[in-house]
Amino acid sequence: MEFTSPLWAIPFLGIILSMSFLPLLAPTFWNKHAGKVPFFWVFTYLLLVGINFGLRAVVETVVEPIVVDYIPFIILISTLYIVSGGIFVDFPRGYGPVFNTLFLFFGGVIAGWIGTTGAAMLLIRPFLRANANRKYKTHLMIFFIFLVANIGGAATPLGDPPLFIGFLKGIDFFWFIQNLYPVLFSTVFGLCLLFFVIDSILFRLDKDAFFEEDNDAPSFVMRGKWNLLLIALVSVVVVLCNFEGGITVFGETFNYASMLRNLLLITISLISIKVTAPTIRQKNNFTFLPIREIAELFAGIFITVTPIIAILHQGVDGEFRAVFDWIAPAGNFVAARCFWVSGLLSSILDNAPTFLIFFHLTSGDAETLMTVKSYILKAISISTVFMGALTYIGNAPNLMVKSVSSHYGIKTPSFLEYMAWSFAILLPVFFIISWFL
Repeated sequence: MEFTSPLWAIPFLGIILSMSFLPLLAPTFWNKHAGKVPFFWVFTYLLLVGINFGLRAVVETVVEPIVVDYIPFIILISTLYIVSGGIFVDFPRGYGPVFNTLFLFFGGVIAGWIGTTGAAMLLIRPFLRANANRKYKTHLMIFFIFLVANIGGAATPLGDPPLFIGFLKGIDFFWFIQNLYPVLFSTVFGLCLLFFVIDSILFRLDKDAFFEEDNDAPSFVMRGKWNLLLIALVSVVVVLCNFEGGITVFGETFNYASMLRNLLLITISLISIKVTAPTIRQKNNFTFLPIREIAELFAGIFITVTPIIAILHQGVDGEFRAVFDWIAPAGNFVAARCFWVSGLLSSILDNAPTFLIFFHLTSGDAETLMTVKSYILKAISISTVFMGALTYIGNAPNLMVKSVSSHYGIKTPSFLEYMAWSFAILLPVFFIISWFL
């Protein structure tokens, strides 16, 4: 089975366009049937696969992305969601812009060491609770996604999947922080400064209402501390479960390390549920609805994105040859062009396979990319992590933060409204970054 025509991208684009326009054009239908929309496009895609390649191809096109990619992905983010949901943190209210800015900076820093998903799920609830009496809150969620759920992950391979893929391919663990820290910290500082300005203006607009209800504000509280250890254990499991070997069933190879990792992560989730008092999750307004919504959407994305990834893997021999000719005129890769193409692809596709494609396309050798072509590795590392913030589907924590925020009464932007925010704020930043690559 070989995908060659760009028309195979239509089901994937159908999911994206449905997310973009249905909430605006048919809000009632979307609210009732949002979970069914991805499956409609999956059914369309599988029907076309069956007509063109046969029933066996339908099975293969479902089994490989679901078993190899989707199940490990959903188990990992579900584990982090469950474990972080067992940690209750509360702050006295009334700190305002200074506290919020420092909180986002701290979140961006630790995201590089416990992962963007872990940091986002650990910190979003206390961040929203600390601002519970604010009137204007949408910007809080937006900048949280920018800094904690995405950009902060560029520090280490533990921070974001693209860098972890690079680590598995032979990139030194500390290469990223040693080479990316000027861009990483200047971007974090710049966005924190912009956030402080915006938050200060909005804080002055609603500060009277903000302080009226803070007479009985609680002192700092943390409960469910055992779950902090479990979050650290998740990082250890992800790093150590990386070894060769597997078993082949019906022509599909199942990696032992992946199976062990999935088993250990499920065990960690069960331990968290067992050791955490139910009242803690109740205080966190914890439900499984956000993770169910993510699971439904990304099941469709993982299946329908397969043809696009396959055509991208064909490089200059595929239908996207014009793109690859542009980023490497006369065979010489241009860092800024690699930055934009890999980043924009990461904002709508899974950023890990996008990084892997460019890793092999530009060299395929870790030592070469760390030395002779370090400028290329730097460009694709920054782009695949940073530009995940451009859309809700650019990185898994984005939609999880959106879903949790909606449960805390925040009016969360639609897919297109979020992109209006992200493009207005981040594109100028990315143009500056690309100028200096």
